[in-house]
Amino acid sequence: MADHRDHSRQHPLLVALACLDTDLDHAAGTPTWSLTPSEAEAALIGLAKCRARLAALELTTVAAADRAGVGDATGATSTGAHWAKLTHQTRAKSVATVRHAAALEARHGTVLAAMAAGVVLPEQAEVITRAVDALPVDRVGIAVVDTARTHLLQLAGSFDAVELKRLGDRILDVVAPEIADDVERDRLEREEAAAAAAASFTITRDGHGKAHGRFTIPTAEADMLTAALDALTAPRHHHATHGTEPVPVDQHGNRVPRPLRRGQAFCEYIRTRHGGHRAAGEAAPGTGVQAGGVDATVTVTLDLAQLTGTGPGADAPVSLSTGTRMTAAKARLWACGAGIVPVVLGGASQPLDVGRTRRYFTKTQRLALARLQGGCTADGCDWPPSMCHAHHRTPWHAGGKTDLADGYLLCPRHHARAHDPAYETTYHRHRVTFARTRPIRT
Repeated sequence: MADHRDHSRQHPLLVALACLDTDLDHAAGTPTWSLTPSEAEAALIGLAKCRARLAALELTTVAAADRAGVGDATGATSTGAHWAKLTHQTRAKSVATVRHAAALEARHGTVLAAMAAGVVLPEQAEVITRAVDALPVDRVGIAVVDTARTHLLQLAGSFDAVELKRLGDRILDVVAPEIADDVERDRLEREEAAAAAAASFTITRDGHGKAHGRFTIPTAEADMLTAALDALTAPRHHHATHGTEPVPVDQHGNRVPRPLRRGQAFCEYIRTRHGGHRAAGEAAPGTGVQAGGVDATVTVTLDLAQLTGTGPGADAPVSLSTGTRMTAAKARLWACGAGIVPVVLGGASQPLDVGRTRRYFTKTQRLALARLQGGCTADGCDWPPSMCHAHHRTPWHAGGKTDLADGYLLCPRHHARAHDPAYETTYHRHRVTFARTRPIRT
């Protein structure tokens, strides 16, 4: 509902904001409990679009205010500082927004226009601008940079900010494949060297039975540590080692928060390694702990040339199962002795399809599914592979085969839903969607 008061002497933007404020007053008084599921879905989509358009309007206005020298009359040190005082934002936040607005107007006008149209969310816009700004303009040229930005804007219609960042990190594979590996290798070599040099660990005892610490380690090593701790916090392991309920709860029956579960797992990890409890050559704790039927193993995918270090593409960067990228040289080093399993393309392989000879998926199949699917295949779920079950698309009792083509990783909740007759399960390529076919009981 628009505000029909006389705003003839005001700037059109101020008139629009006044009308919007009035409309929001009416919207805030509307009961949301009466929304049907389809109406609520449409409202959520509309709100996300409005959020993007308002963010774009704010950025263009901030840039204009900065050019106009807002705050100069009061002696403010910057537009950001003056804006922070007017609106009670933090100074750091407002100053960063002013810089972001200036950068968008100067270098990323198409991204700002896409936000203004409501087709790109603010977090997606930030990912796109960072990915484009990270490109080596001196090596690829302005035309390739513009193509990369356009391609990422198109991808924003299908992927969220997290997936868009992964795609943005590899955008040269699409727009300049002839130099993509060389550019990424150079970047990874710099990052790995800096991360190794910055690795640190500090620990302080508080005198009351506790110690507090901080550490900085490379991302790849952090992935391995996380995999080991998550295996030790898995419900099956907790039940087997502690004899308690599969899901740990506190004295009040509430589920123990994840940071505390990981802290307890870290203590168990240290105890297991300390004092010679592990035989020489035995796998490190966590690599032998099964979660969801598969060891919490970090894998690295590379072809035979990358593994041997010979032939074309031998030094092309590789990917861990966690999504972390690393140089082929570091992957070869780790594959020799660290707790990491190489998934080799083009070399000798273990059988991945066993048909009706086994009911349960093998560890090798589970690792292959983890590589192919990345975790729970249900739409909108982000559970990692080590916490998922391997589900047969065609049930075993109905003649299903224990083959990769028939296997889908599902978290416990979605695995139960796949067997719930109240839902219709639709299988896509490495993706599963559900639709309720029976009304919800009230």
